[in-house]
Amino acid sequence: MSLPGDLTLVADAYRSSRLRMQELAAGLDADAAARTVPACPDWNVRDLMSHVTGIATDLSAGRRPENGDTQGWVDRQIEERRDRTAAEVSDEWSTSGPAFEAMIAAVPDRLWGLTYDLVVHEMDLRGAIGDRGGRDSDDVRLASLLGLRLVAMDLEKAGLPAFRAVIDGTEHVVGDGAPGLTLTGSAYDVLRLLGSRRTIEQLRAADFEGDLDRYLPGILHMDPPSADLGE
Repeated sequence: MSLPGDLTLVADAYRSSRLRMQELAAGLDADAAARTVPACPDWNVRDLMSHVTGIATDLSAGRRPENGDTQGWVDRQIEERRDRTAAEVSDEWSTSGPAFEAMIAAVPDRLWGLTYDLVVHEMDLRGAIGDRGGRDSDDVRLASLLGLRLVAMDLEKAGLPAFRAVIDGTEHVVGDGAPGLTLTGSAYDVLRLLGSRRTIEQLRAADFEGDLDRYLPGILHMDPPSADLGE
């Protein structure tokens, strides 16, 4: 099965998303850095920056979750940076980011998911600080296609047939058999809808054609939010 998204681009996409997030973080005062991130309500903006920085720092240094405890690993990354400002965390990312991007470039077939995750979190950051920029970037377009790779895996787990996405007028099909559900939208909308950043009510109001309820286990990688993120 052919999966969408050019993996030769994922390291560059990570870097450009990192630089945009660092630019946004550099302009935040203490109050803005303490704002809750609606898409990740357990975190504030500084915590979000600590998460993405901690992943780059740990993985580029060969530190991985112990005994598969990913949540404990992430929690530690945030706690270790609790006393820093968002700008100070961003400075650390300037050091570890390039080494991590070299890792992604070396094995994009293994690490593409972290580029997807970063672009999703860039949009989470923008939502938290009320910035509507970046939605039509090449990186959002790539991330929307990488998200379809996750959908393909979830479809297989759920035993569901193929899914079709028409993104900015271009059709992409993942999974096996005849598609039983089609989503039409912009790359940004597809990224947020399939990235568990929209409520069930918002999903029902989106441009889906087919049996949405049947496909929810195959198109939502995580539980959807209970409230509109206000994006």
